[in-house]
Amino acid sequence: MNRIADHRFRIACRGTQNRDRNRNPEPKGFTLLEVLLAMAILAVTLTGIYTSFSTAGRNVEQAEAIRDETDVARSLIARITDDIADAYVNRNMNFSARITIFDGIKEEIEISGEKRRHDSITLTTLTNWRKPDSKEMDLWEVGYFFREKPDGSGYTLFRREKRELSKDVPALEGGVEYEITDRVDGLQFRYYDGSNWADTWDKSLNKVPAAVEIALTLATGKVYITQVDVGSMSQ
Repeated sequence: MNRIADHRFRIACRGTQNRDRNRNPEPKGFTLLEVLLAMAILAVTLTGIYTSFSTAGRNVEQAEAIRDETDVARSLIARITDDIADAYVNRNMNFSARITIFDGIKEEIEISGEKRRHDSITLTTLTNWRKPDSKEMDLWEVGYFFREKPDGSGYTLFRREKRELSKDVPALEGGVEYEITDRVDGLQFRYYDGSNWADTWDKSLNKVPAAVEIALTLATGKVYITQVDVGSMSQ
């Protein structure tokens, strides 16, 4: 009897274990379809993130380019404006040789059938920053002009400075030339004599204009225009 009962108990236990295994099947891995679906979702998410970062990067680059362009225009116009505002011409100093000067020349070039103003200007002005213990005067000669690049790919704006004024080296001669920028497409000056505006100013007048209009065109096509009154610096 004991053997029969023990046998029945074992059979009952095995049945219970089988039922438990059927109720709690062992976990299975992901199917191929599930993996592909997860990869597709991940790809879409990463594409969205990349697009967002790429757009943000382009926006930053455009903002920096605009800022750089504005900085170039402001600094250049500020420098030219300061020079013109403090322009000085003295007839007595020009008796035997021209030392002081204000000379504005209208110049045009044609690029791809389009005319552009590449005006030049030369003047004596009281903007020289003298070094300590230097014998230089506040008065010096400066000029702005264009020069074609050696490879013919465009034009560069130059500045000329002559710190020592002497009859031995008349106006428009001597000095040091250096490149300012090649990001300027056009530079136009207009001169006001108190009654009328003109595109040129003749140095033989031996005086400065009452005002000057400056129009600066950058390579991007943006135009900056300002007007400066010239101090009464003629004698």
